[in-house]
Amino acid sequence: MELIINSVSYYIREHADAETKQPFINIVRQFIQKVVIGKTPGHQPASLEVHGQIASILAAMEAATIMEKRFEALTRHDYLEKVRAGELETEAKKQKLLDAYAEELPLKRLEWPSAF
Repeated sequence: MELIINSVSYYIREHADAETKQPFINIVRQFIQKVVIGKTPGHQPASLEVHGQIASILAAMEAATIMEKRFEALTRHDYLEKVRAGELETEAKKQKLLDAYAEELPLKRLEWPSAF
């Protein structure tokens, strides 16, 4: 999904005329209530604060990324514990466990949005 959005954004920004861009601009404006640009000391870049639905979407995406990293860390720990315990002495057993993790991750992703 991210790749598709980035591709469409690039195409519209670089190759579309103003008439083609306008509907997309209107969609983006619906998600953004206001943008606050703050001063920072010295030559630091200005701070940027976005309010509106887009802020909620970005926060949910960040939380989902954190949950995914946490899942990966837990499965890595579980995998290493099973290796140490001698439960994964064959490649077939290792692959079976890795496949189970791979099947579990998409199911977890579906659960995470409801947790926020």
